[in-house]
Amino acid sequence: MLTALWRTSRTTWRGALVCVAVVCAATSGAVQADAQVLPSVERAQLPNGIALVFRSNPAAESVAISAFVNIPASCETQQTAGIRSLTQAMLLHRRAGPDHTGPVEELSQYGAVVGQSVHPDCTQVSVVALAEYADECLRPLREILFGSEFDWTHFRAERVAHAKEIERLEENGLAYAAYLAYAYMFAGTSCAWPAAGTRLGIQRTRQAEVTRFYKRYYRPNRTVLAISGPMEFAECRAAVEHAFGAVLPGPDEQASGDDERLPDREPLYIHRPWPSENAAILMLTRAPGPSDPRYPAIEVLTAVLGGGQGGVLWQTLRAEKALVYAVDAVVSASDVCGTLQIAATCDAARAGDVYVAIRDEIASLQKSPPSSKQVGRAISYLAGRYFLNQQRNLHATGLMGRFELLAPGGGPELLEATFDRIGQVTPEQVQKAAQECLTPAVWVQVGGLPPTGQ
Repeated sequence: MLTALWRTSRTTWRGALVCVAVVCAATSGAVQADAQVLPSVERAQLPNGIALVFRSNPAAESVAISAFVNIPASCETQQTAGIRSLTQAMLLHRRAGPDHTGPVEELSQYGAVVGQSVHPDCTQVSVVALAEYADECLRPLREILFGSEFDWTHFRAERVAHAKEIERLEENGLAYAAYLAYAYMFAGTSCAWPAAGTRLGIQRTRQAEVTRFYKRYYRPNRTVLAISGPMEFAECRAAVEHAFGAVLPGPDEQASGDDERLPDREPLYIHRPWPSENAAILMLTRAPGPSDPRYPAIEVLTAVLGGGQGGVLWQTLRAEKALVYAVDAVVSASDVCGTLQIAATCDAARAGDVYVAIRDEIASLQKSPPSSKQVGRAISYLAGRYFLNQQRNLHATGLMGRFELLAPGGGPELLEATFDRIGQVTPEQVQKAAQECLTPAVWVQVGGLPPTGQ
């Protein structure tokens, strides 16, 4: 989760920075991470089922309000692929009220910014505004989530936008490689297609399908409201109850594909020609989500491989051998379709060498544990980035909200425990994670010539 949440606030912050102190003990092979405790997260639940998680950030002059609805990818089928994203887009197109103002326009009057996104485990709508307008922003957010009918005059344009987004996947080498990798690794399940859906799914989706989908899943009893700002919890809770308390709950629908089984997969190398002098190489494998006790070791493994310029892949492929333009390793933290992926871009003529170099680094970690110094640096990297990102209200609400969805009633505790366990990961646990997680894998090369034997 710490590497996957790339959405951050662009708000300018004033006040003291969070102090981070990371202490690495290499004597016994164990590595400990120590850091100043962040403000505690407080929780409440409204009678209609909305879960409120709140973090006070007294130094901030802005507030972030993020609403997460428990609508995982398994709510889609091959016939409705992309309906979550299409419905999310329509949330921002509500019919205007008697004053000819819709909720998005009302938010703009307060200088607020609103955005929506789709994750494997949920959907998200976020509002960022000056703290003095926090209470005023709650009512239009309620209307976006649970308000009046959609303004269907925007529906055709949103379908066209989604179709173009799907087409653009084939215009970028790494995006196309990820598209092919997910399609193979998760074939036959709702994780096999991108959030925007498929051409066929978007073509088949009509207004009636979106309306039925919205009424079935967008319920307060499926919603987590995460707020971070300078106000007090009691004040925030009263404002949320006033704005959202009258929204009626609905039946707790089970996702249609909750019982879908991930297919068994053999290792595979996929090569696709690409009309470019550059090539993209991507390795994708499944990874446990944050609720799994193995997850902390996966985070540290990813940081050992691709934690900035100190990661072994950057050091080997870029600093020592100058094989790549860029290389990174990322965890997609999800309990539905979690993955670990390594991605690199390089000159087309060097693609085979890059594949061999990445493969050899993986094999080395599987054969022998990394050094205590490498693991300590990886934990320091994760700790520093985590605490610096926590200064950003939007990033903080992202972590709070998604962890609360993963562990209802215990999200903040799961987040704290995950971070504590990351600080205790040993080199031997990283090696075990490499052995268990990095096999089997699908490799995708877009551009260049495939390596000998593939």
